[in-house]
Amino acid sequence: MVERAAGLAKDSHARTRHAAVLVKDGSMVAWGTNGVPFPGEDHCYCKYAEFGVHDNCRTHAEQRAINLAREGDGWKMLQGSKLIYVRLEADDSVRLEDPHFCARCSRLALSLGIAEWVFALSDGLVGYSAADYDTVAQLRW
Repeated sequence: MVERAAGLAKDSHARTRHAAVLVKDGSMVAWGTNGVPFPGEDHCYCKYAEFGVHDNCRTHAEQRAINLAREGDGWKMLQGSKLIYVRLEADDSVRLEDPHFCARCSRLALSLGIAEWVFALSDGLVGYSAADYDTVAQLRW
């Protein structure tokens, strides 16, 4: 699934390419890439929003995957799922440095029952329980 997430990130037209894949029981539940918000889609709080300019707003890949997964009865699939997160370097290789921590997305995932965050790092695949990921994300906020 890491390769699948990397492929999705490569197809993203965003300046920074991130992808998230939600997996449960070995099957992909939903996926998302970062980018400009779809009409009506919740997005990041940018400094320009108070002025009505959202050109710099971005929806996070993990946020988009979670939102797509919870449409209809899909939210039931989120309980116990894993979120696999990938960032790409400029040369399209998977960024294998420190995991990406987002306090806002961690709270969203935790509240919907996502069990684990998985990152491809230089040491291999590294997983954090949703609670551990949230603790670190809040500290780095």
